[in-house]
Amino acid sequence: MTSPTAAQTSVPLTTRRAAWWSVAWLALGLAAGMVVLALADSDRAVKYWAVYVLERSLSLDNVFVFLLVLDYFLIPRGYRLRVVRWAIATALALRAVAVAAGAALFQTFSIVSYVLGAVLLVLVWRTLRGRDEAMDPASSRTLRLVRRVVPITSDSSSGRFVVRTEQAWAVTPLGLALVALAVADLTFAVDSVSAAFGVTTDFLVIWLANALALVGLVPLLALVRALVRRFRYVSQTFSAVLAFIAVRLLTQDAIELGPLASLVGIAAILGIGVVASLIGDRVAPVPQSELEERRPPRCPPAIAPRP
Repeated sequence: MTSPTAAQTSVPLTTRRAAWWSVAWLALGLAAGMVVLALADSDRAVKYWAVYVLERSLSLDNVFVFLLVLDYFLIPRGYRLRVVRWAIATALALRAVAVAAGAALFQTFSIVSYVLGAVLLVLVWRTLRGRDEAMDPASSRTLRLVRRVVPITSDSSSGRFVVRTEQAWAVTPLGLALVALAVADLTFAVDSVSAAFGVTTDFLVIWLANALALVGLVPLLALVRALVRRFRYVSQTFSAVLAFIAVRLLTQDAIELGPLASLVGIAAILGIGVVASLIGDRVAPVPQSELEERRPPRCPPAIAPRP
């Protein structure tokens, strides 16, 4: 890999620009449903919107952990967006494999829906009990394996993922961060992809929604801490969304719930969570120290990145 030039290094987004870009990506993600509607039909478009809203909402913990990993490996700010973009591209490829495998399993074994429903309920229970699956780079088995079998350098100044040293090729902190981000996303995809299958088994719909939700994460890097602090009941809201999808999976043979009902249900739960959070903070304000401890479900305070 060639060393990036000054023009290739990324300038961190300001909060104002990040907000505008975040709204723009959200609008693009929603507008893509109109393309699906034009090329396919209303049923497929509604399924897309339901999955997109679901994936977009569940992406907060991804962004928080992205920041954690970038901070842990001391990635220079000029290279952070570059690492994140490569990580998103890797995540899209890995999720495509996961979605394709899941869709094939759904078509072959009807019991898969019950298994995924049970998995989501377990995740809900663990979240509500405070047993979050934290992404801790220091204890990652994948990273420990990489360190054992591949030479490592602590120099990030080249902006490369791999560099040539006097002895051999070595992985830089940017490369380690890329591996950590890919592993984290694959871990987090367990609930988001499982939940998507609670809406549809259409590979193209799920992957398109995942792609636009993941690409829209970049501007959220500058906003996620502020968003989470405004979201008092983030864990409870996400748990309610996953529980709703789990119940849909477990009762689909007894209760016919169409994609429009799924979209309305997911949007209603998210809306109630946001309104309840705003009212809760207004009625019972909390100190600044507690606001700083707020985080998505799988980023425990012990390792949560500080502002």
